[in-house]
Amino acid sequence: MSEAFSRGKAVIWAISLGILTAFTAGSLVTVQTARQGMVITGLWLVFSSAVLYVLVVENWDQWAREQPLVRIVVYFAPLFFGTVVLDATLSLIVGWQGLLTTVLDTLVAGLVFAGAIWLSFYRGADLVREYVVDKLDAEW
Repeated sequence: MSEAFSRGKAVIWAISLGILTAFTAGSLVTVQTARQGMVITGLWLVFSSAVLYVLVVENWDQWAREQPLVRIVVYFAPLFFGTVVLDATLSLIVGWQGLLTTVLDTLVAGLVFAGAIWLSFYRGADLVREYVVDKLDAEW
C-alpha cells in the first residue's frame, strides 16, 4: 500500500508531525513566562516542520508503505515517552535552575527529536523490531 507522492501530502505530514513535536517539546522546556513558552513552541513548530518535510520527501517510498496510524505511532510514541522519561529524570537531578534548566530541557528535546527521526526515517524501528523478535524468539 504505497501512496503516490505529492508535495501537498508531504506538507500536511510535515506540519502535522511538527505540531505534535512542537507541543511536546514546547511543554518540556521550562520557561518563566507564558510568552516565552509560546515563542519556544513556535520555534519548535517551524524547525521540526522544516526538518520533517525534508525527511518525508526524501524517504517517501519507505514512509508511504506504512499505514498512516502506524507512521504516527512510530514517530510520536518514542517522542512522547522519551520526553517524559528524560525530562522527569532531568528534573529530579537538576530541579529548577533557571537558564541551566531551560538549556538542558532544550537539549533533551533535541535528543528525543533526533531519536524519533532515527526510528521513523532511518529504519530504527525496523532494527528494534528485528532485535526484539530475535531475542524473544517470536514469529513475526
